[in-house]
Amino acid sequence: MLCIMGSLHLHWRANGLDEITIGALWAEGVIAEIILFAVAGKYIDRIGPVIFLTIGGLAGLIRWSVLGMTTDLAGLIAVQGLHALTFGATHLAALYYIAKAVPAGFAATAQSLYSSFAVGTTMAFAMLASGWLYELYAGAAFFAMAGMSIAGILLLIPIRLIAKKSA
Repeated sequence: MLCIMGSLHLHWRANGLDEITIGALWAEGVIAEIILFAVAGKYIDRIGPVIFLTIGGLAGLIRWSVLGMTTDLAGLIAVQGLHALTFGATHLAALYYIAKAVPAGFAATAQSLYSSFAVGTTMAFAMLASGWLYELYAGAAFFAMAGMSIAGILLLIPIRLIAKKSA
């Protein structure tokens, strides 16, 4: 089985992109994520983790929809930097929330549970599914990631309502 990143790499290569271009696209996403990590601290405190998660979900919807529709280099360059938001912003928001909401004595346990479930188990199942989906649907399989982004955004609606009531 392939993981989503492996599927994306194979998809790009099968559609004529060379290894140097593919490497540059991956580097774009990583560089964007590093920049986000460098500047996010001053923004997440202002807008809060729920808005950061919403931004990450919207970026995921855009990024994965475009990746499912095209292998045109200009389109790929335009959306690959959104990796910073699809992974980086959501990860930062979760860690920020844990740091603010969980008592200090339980912070390590909360971060371990988050890492085990959200980063570990959920990503493992998504990777297994992505390989299977890519084998069946090729590039259209990336629309499943857009669907996961929509699901995440929809889950944030009740969370935002609860946060407003408790504020």
